[in-house]
Amino acid sequence: MAWLRSILTAALLLAASGLAFGQTESVLYTFQGQPDGYFPESSLVIGGAGNLYGTTTYGGGGACYVDPYSGCGFIYELVPPAAAGSEWTEIPVWRFQGGTDGGNPGGLLTYEGQLWGVAGAGGTGPCTGGCGYFFRLEPPSSPEGVWTKVVVFDFPGPNYFCRISAVDTNGNFYGTGLTKQRPDGYVCELQKTQSGYTTIDLYDFQGVRKGRRIGDGSYPISVAFDAQGNLWGAAADGGYCQPTPDGSCFGALFELKPPAASSGEWSETVVYRFPLSNANPVSPVTVDPSGAVFGLTSVQAYKYLDGRLTKITDHPGVPPFGAAPTGGLVLDRDGNVYGTMGAGGAYGYGTVYELLAPHYTPKLLYSFAGGADGSLPCAPMIFGPDGVLYGTTQTGGNQGCQLGFGGIGCGTVFQLVP
Repeated sequence: MAWLRSILTAALLLAASGLAFGQTESVLYTFQGQPDGYFPESSLVIGGAGNLYGTTTYGGGGACYVDPYSGCGFIYELVPPAAAGSEWTEIPVWRFQGGTDGGNPGGLLTYEGQLWGVAGAGGTGPCTGGCGYFFRLEPPSSPEGVWTKVVVFDFPGPNYFCRISAVDTNGNFYGTGLTKQRPDGYVCELQKTQSGYTTIDLYDFQGVRKGRRIGDGSYPISVAFDAQGNLWGAAADGGYCQPTPDGSCFGALFELKPPAASSGEWSETVVYRFPLSNANPVSPVTVDPSGAVFGLTSVQAYKYLDGRLTKITDHPGVPPFGAAPTGGLVLDRDGNVYGTMGAGGAYGYGTVYELLAPHYTPKLLYSFAGGADGSLPCAPMIFGPDGVLYGTTQTGGNQGCQLGFGGIGCGTVFQLVP
């Protein structure tokens, strides 16, 4: 994520002014750094009772990193209050300790009432510090009980690592990885077997070969299912490159179709290569029930449907709308689109915006004020069953974290009523 932090750092240097547009926004929780964690980079997930679950990259305990990024990572639960207006309750789910317990958790998925995730370090693999592992978290049998972490699959080497982002109805998990053996990235499956799980390589990206200007993409961000069981994703680089030596490349949108027979191979299609004017995807894709694919590049929000990619809005990068698009897009039942900017806005600390269907007219919903209010929203937001948006900010909260790229505070969880 260093590239994203650099973009956000640069954008924070822009002066911001303008009106502060406000919806009903409130901070649900402020991270403390230690012992609960800081720097929440991944999206929240929501449980059946309306509880929120998430991860922080650092903090929580253990000695995996040195300052300012101490700690091995943390998984948390936020329980809504019984009475309206009361505070949410934060419950530790798991504090990674390093060693075989590992750390550096990615995002979580829910399946059959359990939380599933991947640790980027630890396990028993032959890598220094382990090669990472796939785990599930079983909830306690009583509210006062503790969660149980079960290692489902140890990655057997550095070339098998897979960050999950989707799950099918059979309990197979899908994601992307980047390894020395596959330098342009690959799409992977953690396939359920009778004895547990195993890794399957669904597709290896080839990038843009020397002497050529087009290719299939590099550095896939994640994958998401459509209603027909196809996987969609965006590659941050590759695709189409400028016709100059060492020219920049601008990324690609791709689709993977499952095989007709269980023993067959998935087939990959590059459906769109981004041009310089709409360069480089920066977010996961979101697929709506009609099959339309939504996502973000460094300069635009887009929609792809029926073989055509349409710009739905530019990122103006001027106050008060915001700058540095982050996270991803989420849709409500009416087809309106919501997203975040990592910087800019009325105070310079990021925004939440809405694109009103059917013409995707931009509307600024909220400008983060920094400090206790939070700053640098990064992960994709989610909708709760109550129609409320939930999200996180990487910094802010004013709990003592002094991060080297200008952020103050350990991060927050917020809600916003559109």
